[in-house]
Amino acid sequence: MECVLKDLEVYGLESAQLEKVCVLLRERILEVVSHNGGHLSSSLGAIEIIVGMHNVFDKDKHPFIFDTSHQAYAHKLLTGRFEAFSTLRQTGGISGFVRPSESPYDYFIAGHSSTAISVGVGVAKAYALKGIDDVPVVMVGDGSLSAGLAYEALDELGDRKYPLVIVLNDNEMSIAKPIGAISNALSHLMARPLYQSLREKIKNILKSMPEGVNYLANRFEESFKLITPGILFEELGISYLGPIDGHNLEAITQAFQIAKETKGPLLIHAQTTKGKGYKIAEGKYEKWHGVGPFDLKTGQSLKSTPKPLSPTQVYSDTLFELAGLDDKIDGGYSGYARGHRAWQTHRCLPSEVLGCCHCRTTCRNFYGGFSQRGF
Repeated sequence: MECVLKDLEVYGLESAQLEKVCVLLRERILEVVSHNGGHLSSSLGAIEIIVGMHNVFDKDKHPFIFDTSHQAYAHKLLTGRFEAFSTLRQTGGISGFVRPSESPYDYFIAGHSSTAISVGVGVAKAYALKGIDDVPVVMVGDGSLSAGLAYEALDELGDRKYPLVIVLNDNEMSIAKPIGAISNALSHLMARPLYQSLREKIKNILKSMPEGVNYLANRFEESFKLITPGILFEELGISYLGPIDGHNLEAITQAFQIAKETKGPLLIHAQTTKGKGYKIAEGKYEKWHGVGPFDLKTGQSLKSTPKPLSPTQVYSDTLFELAGLDDKIDGGYSGYARGHRAWQTHRCLPSEVLGCCHCRTTCRNFYGGFSQRGF
């Protein structure tokens, strides 16, 4: 298996071999991150999705675009950096994020959340203008969909209908729970090219019919879409497939095969567990998102030289102190609430601290309006 990874031959492997690849990737990530520190839980949770991407899509043809990219460790291991991964986050070593200067397979620089869909739409348009059939594959987390930037890109994509695959790695807020075999079967059906083609033909026929017939047909289609949880994306003009088990390789590769055949935008909704495969970390966001060196057996943090306070820590502590003295002082922070230093301040002073997740522009403009009213 190590030879397979070094030779970049995951593309087209049989499912039994893919399972072994996932085990090896998990072991390598745990080995290195426990020694160097890094983003652990999100990287472990995304392994099967990334292996599925590399198995179905040829990385030399289809660009893989990661949102934020702290979950892309498996991608690095599958693109010629298995041995060098031991230098993760070390000076002159492997970056904790995708970096085009590090590898041609790190397609676009990332670090900030919610940007990947916009990048993917841009790539898809360039391919369309050049007549290239290759399909960009974008991977985003559920937190990325908290920012308006993502919806601006989805709106453009739904209008232009460029071929683009979006993988929604849902490991936090559970946008939609699976509702059984019927939902799974219907969402697979609705994503297939035959259904999409048939729906467009029916729409064109109905346009020439009396208004009453058209109205009834629209009502029927709306009722049908309500059965599946992907109605938001369908309304934006993007085909939806899911939810699927993001740790089931058979389900993942099947979904990617369908996406590869789809001549238009498609979103795959995969539900995953943060920290998958490391029982101590599974589902525990607060402690295991970003970690320092730790003992693999116990999960206990290893002692290290105390670091100076970060700007975020200084801001949070100062805000907490000032807000307690003056009720006209308010503050905000961006990023995941529970993974943020300011979360502690928010818990103690919930009305004085705004958590806006990844919506930086909203946070800035919110406080512009807020301060105009005397705060």
